[in-house]
Amino acid sequence: MLRNLGIFLFVLSSVLVQAQQTDQDLPPSDTLKQGAPLPDVIRNGTLEGRFRLFLMGTLNDGAPSDYHAQAFGGSLGFSSLRWHGFQLRMSGGYTFDLWSSDLTRPDAATGIPNRYEIGLFDVTDPRSDNQLAYVHLFQVNYRSRNERSSIVFGRQELTTPFINAQDGRMHPGLAEGLWSTHKSKKGLRLEGGFIYRMAPRSTAAWYAIERTFGLYPVGIGVDGRSSRYAGNTTTPGIAMAGITAPLKQKITITGWNMLVANVFNSAMLQVERGARDDRWMFGAMAVRQDRITNGGNTADSLAYFQSDASMTFSGRVRMNLGRFRWQANYTRITADGRYLVPREWGRDPFYTFLPRERNEGFGDVHAATLNLIWRTKSGWRVQADVGHYWLPAISNVRLNKYAFPAYQQFDVNAQYQFKGSWKGLAAQFIYLVKLPMPGAIYTERQAVNKVDMHHAEIIVNYAF
Repeated sequence: MLRNLGIFLFVLSSVLVQAQQTDQDLPPSDTLKQGAPLPDVIRNGTLEGRFRLFLMGTLNDGAPSDYHAQAFGGSLGFSSLRWHGFQLRMSGGYTFDLWSSDLTRPDAATGIPNRYEIGLFDVTDPRSDNQLAYVHLFQVNYRSRNERSSIVFGRQELTTPFINAQDGRMHPGLAEGLWSTHKSKKGLRLEGGFIYRMAPRSTAAWYAIERTFGLYPVGIGVDGRSSRYAGNTTTPGIAMAGITAPLKQKITITGWNMLVANVFNSAMLQVERGARDDRWMFGAMAVRQDRITNGGNTADSLAYFQSDASMTFSGRVRMNLGRFRWQANYTRITADGRYLVPREWGRDPFYTFLPRERNEGFGDVHAATLNLIWRTKSGWRVQADVGHYWLPAISNVRLNKYAFPAYQQFDVNAQYQFKGSWKGLAAQFIYLVKLPMPGAIYTERQAVNKVDMHHAEIIVNYAF
């Protein structure tokens, strides 16, 4: 992998050197109208980069181990100018372990491996040095002259309800495939495509879609035994389509469908009333999931999707008060089955999502959260969250995939974007506490890295 990345970065650096050593005039920005020599389009492309310093720590109550990790890394990339609507983009990334706990050893008291800190590196291969390098983007994209239509082929970042960058570690989740977007004059947005490979966050390689199942912990099956779908799931890829339709009275309807061939189908319908800065906003969504053919494997014990179906409903009320706003959210996952989307693909789309946890893998869930958000004149954005998650009992293996106790979460998330000569620099601080719900029954092994814990992060980003 390092040899291949070295070749890639050599080619990239050669292109960048050419881009900086030309004495010719820049080609016209609209090459569809005026045309330009292709070599000039490459030479006069732009350099893109991102650097990240990430400090993370977790304190577990009682005998289980505490952890810390400090990582530095980023990506360096090149984007050509557009030539008859086409553009070439490519980038490579790296991560260095500055000073971390021994993340290769399971906790001595419970035998449970590290959960959060290893995510800064490669969860598939914990090792002592944790120095990683990987190919990030490699794509050709096309944009129409009116900029309302685009097509991307290759490695890219996607933002959808079910597949998204979930950029909360050293590099975001990435997808490879064909993706198209079109926006009409009246604001109707259509998008979709086919994805056949991914580089999930917290990994250092690209995987065929069927191999992404089980890169993260697999939990237990509906029979109570350890899930065995990792390496046993069969699918050619993912077909997705989405539509966003703005209607009168500031109502927006959004629909998505994700078909994972041979495994499952997820369909989402969302309705929101009110713009971002309106006094009031109301939102509601419903997600329906169905097993497709054999759920990933002809042997049910090896299948990823073992339920026939699942249903989820989520809602939000938001009120703006100048620089302050509050959001009250509620989600209900019914007892029909588990809500399942591989965690390797992205975060939950529900309004009740809070940082560093999700409700994927559970059924019969009631979740309620309150978000309090301040935006100061000096540029700070501070958010305080309170969440209560009533999960099924750990003994209910059919609906509790990860043997997770019902819990409460309290967190503060402060972000600052620098301006002026420091433009491009941003800092973020996250602190959270997770406690069991009153009356929850669990063992120390089931609590480690889940409840009875404190977690903190300091993140510094610079992008250009």
